[in-house]
Amino acid sequence: MDWETVLRELCCAAGVGGQNEAAQVAAGYLRDYCDEVTVDALGNVLGVRRCGREQAPAILLEAHIDEVGYLVTGVDTDGFVRVTKCGGADLRTAPASEVIVWGDQPYSGVICSTPPHLSKGETGKKFPEADHLGIDVGMDAQEAAKHIHPGDRVSFRPVFQRMAGDAVCSKSLDDRAGVASVLGCLSLLKGKELPCDVYAAFCVQEELGCRGVSAAAFGIAPDGAIAVDVSFADAPGEKAEKCGKLAGGPMIGRAPGLPYRLSDRLEQLAKKHDIPYQTEVMGDDTGTDADNLASSRAGVPTALLSIPLRYMHTPSEVVCLSDVENTARLMAAMLTEGGFDR
Repeated sequence: MDWETVLRELCCAAGVGGQNEAAQVAAGYLRDYCDEVTVDALGNVLGVRRCGREQAPAILLEAHIDEVGYLVTGVDTDGFVRVTKCGGADLRTAPASEVIVWGDQPYSGVICSTPPHLSKGETGKKFPEADHLGIDVGMDAQEAAKHIHPGDRVSFRPVFQRMAGDAVCSKSLDDRAGVASVLGCLSLLKGKELPCDVYAAFCVQEELGCRGVSAAAFGIAPDGAIAVDVSFADAPGEKAEKCGKLAGGPMIGRAPGLPYRLSDRLEQLAKKHDIPYQTEVMGDDTGTDADNLASSRAGVPTALLSIPLRYMHTPSEVVCLSDVENTARLMAAMLTEGGFDR
């Protein structure tokens, strides 16, 4: 699997809450590995690869497909597009960010930024509130109001860059990196005999409260699951004890809602197959789809793998391709070697 190409196509597609372009791209890849691919009423992309055994257990691999962005609230008298947040975009990085406004067609824009020469004193030290943001699309008020309407989505302009080593930088690597790892796992399993039916779910609205996974898990009713998301990678100013290492391998989650036996099994398999890994300890909820997945129906034994990522919820997130690939390898080992057996 060409990891860079897959990630580039996934990340460059728009997927702010309510948009389905990224989901369509993911569904196209999923059809190469699944017997059946569907989209549910909420917009989740679901696939299944059946093992051919009667009453085989169902194991779900899940990653969210949506990204942070903005929603248009209106156009002001000067022609600037006003917005509110759709998900938890980092407002500290908003000024001067390049965006796409999805009106009656895509319009390039830039979030307004006050020059430092004009923002002296305390005013210059404050970060903008979302409702105070304006987007310059180069139109006057009358023209902008014709083409852009309340409720239209705004996404970051897609710029996917290869960096030194195997690092890549892009918008929406949270969580297209997880989507890519699930696809990579399925590619590794292609043609192999499995003890279970494997479901894949690329879920919507995680950035809005983990809504999509609740619907997907209820419909599939899996016997076990692995959720894949991203977590914090070390960078200047970060607390090392709360971060993983970029290129250090997948972060195996340990939290009250994640069964010991699954986390232990992932560590055992990582050691067995020389897959680098890290441990992430969370004393409460994980803040990922794993929480809602684990509590679906009568409960689903759920493991969590997180890909180390820098600059979360900005237009310039960074991951290493090796971490994405090693996450896929670890999931494949879990499925082929009975990792969910009691």
